[in-house]
Amino acid sequence: MLKKHRNIFSYSFDCLKRYRMRSIAIIVTFLVATTMISAVLFAKDGLEREAEYSVSVAPDLTVQYLKAGRVAQIPVTYADNISRVEGVDRVLLRTWGYVGIGTNTYTVIGLDPSGLNYSGIAASSLESGRFLNADDSGAGNVVVGQLIAGILDVTAGDDMILLSESVDAKRFHIVGVFSDKESIYTADMIVMSLEDANEFFKMDEGMVTDLCVYVNEGLVPQDVAAKMSAMPNVRILDQDLLLRGYKAAYAAKGGIFTTLWTIVLVAVALIAFSQAIVVGHESKFEVGLLKTFGFSTLDVIEVRLIESLTLGFFATSLGMLFGFAYAAIFNAPGLVDILLGWAFLPSEFRLPVVVSFESVFSIYAVTIIPLLITTVVPAWLNAITDPELAMRRAAT
Repeated sequence: MLKKHRNIFSYSFDCLKRYRMRSIAIIVTFLVATTMISAVLFAKDGLEREAEYSVSVAPDLTVQYLKAGRVAQIPVTYADNISRVEGVDRVLLRTWGYVGIGTNTYTVIGLDPSGLNYSGIAASSLESGRFLNADDSGAGNVVVGQLIAGILDVTAGDDMILLSESVDAKRFHIVGVFSDKESIYTADMIVMSLEDANEFFKMDEGMVTDLCVYVNEGLVPQDVAAKMSAMPNVRILDQDLLLRGYKAAYAAKGGIFTTLWTIVLVAVALIAFSQAIVVGHESKFEVGLLKTFGFSTLDVIEVRLIESLTLGFFATSLGMLFGFAYAAIFNAPGLVDILLGWAFLPSEFRLPVVVSFESVFSIYAVTIIPLLITTVVPAWLNAITDPELAMRRAAT
C-alpha cells in the first residue's frame, strides 16, 4: 500500500513536469494573488498590534469637552468634579496637539510630570536618556520618539527648536529618546510638561485639551463613565471604544480588500480555465490509459489532488514570503497609504508587520481550497468515464 502511494506521488510530479505550462500558469496566478493579500493581512495585523499597545497605555477614560458638537478646550475645573465621582481613582490634565517640523507633522503631548508614570507613557522603554520628572515642569525639557530623533539627527542632550502656530520659535532640550519597540505609538511623539505644552499652544488660562481618568482597580470603566454622563458638554471615550475604532478602521480600509478578493476570484477563474484545458483530449486519453492499467477512480483523483496541493502550497508559501518582504522590507508602497487612510506616515517610518496564525491559515484556505475544488471535480468526471470510451472520444 505504501509503495502504491509512493508511485502515485512520483507519477503526480511527472505530470507537473509534463503539463509545464499549466503548472506555471497556476503558480504565477497564485503568486500574484497571495503576495498582495499577504502584505495587507500581515500589515493589518501589525497595525492592530500597535493599536492594542497604544490603547493599553491610554487612560481608562478620556473626557473631552464638546461645544456646538465640536471638541473644544475643557476647563480644568471639570477635573475636580470628575475626581469626586464614585470609582474614579485619579484625573490627569492633558494638552496635546500637532506641530510641523519641515514638511512633516508630529504629535506634542503635555502632561503633569508628577503623573507621567501613572499615565502609562513612562512604561515605554527608552533608547537613551531619561523620562520627565517633577523638576521638568516649565523647564523646556522633552522626550522624543525614535522617528523624530532619526529625522533631525538628534539624541538625548541635544536641543531642538519648534515653531508654534503663532509663529513663535521655542527651544526645547531633549532629555530622552523613546526606543522603536512601540514604533507607531511613540515614533512621532514629543512629550513635555503640561506647563510647557500650554505655553507652546497658547492655551487659554485654566483650559486643557482633555482629561485622562483612571478608575479604581477592579471596576469596569464603562460603569464609572455612566456616572459622568449627566455632566454637561462632555464626551467620554473608553479603551474598548478606542480599540474597536482602530480595528474597524484598519480592517475596513477601503477598496483594497475588494481589489484583493477580486484578484483571488480572477485566480480561481484562471485555474478553472486551466483545469478545463487539461480535461481536454489529452487528459481524457491519459485517464483512460490509467484506468486500463488498473488505476481506480480514487487513484486518479489522488493524482490530481497531489498535483494541486503541491502547486498550491508552493505558490501560496512563496507568495506569503514575497508579501512579507514587500511589507516589512519595502514598506508596502502603494498599499500603506490605503491601510492608514488619512494618517501621516513619513518615508523613514517602518510599517509594523506581524505574521499571525489566523492570517496564514486564511491565506492557505482561500487559495488552496478553490484549487482543490477545480481539480477534483474535473478529475472525478474523467475518472468515472469508461476507459475505452474516454480513449475513443480523445482520439476523435
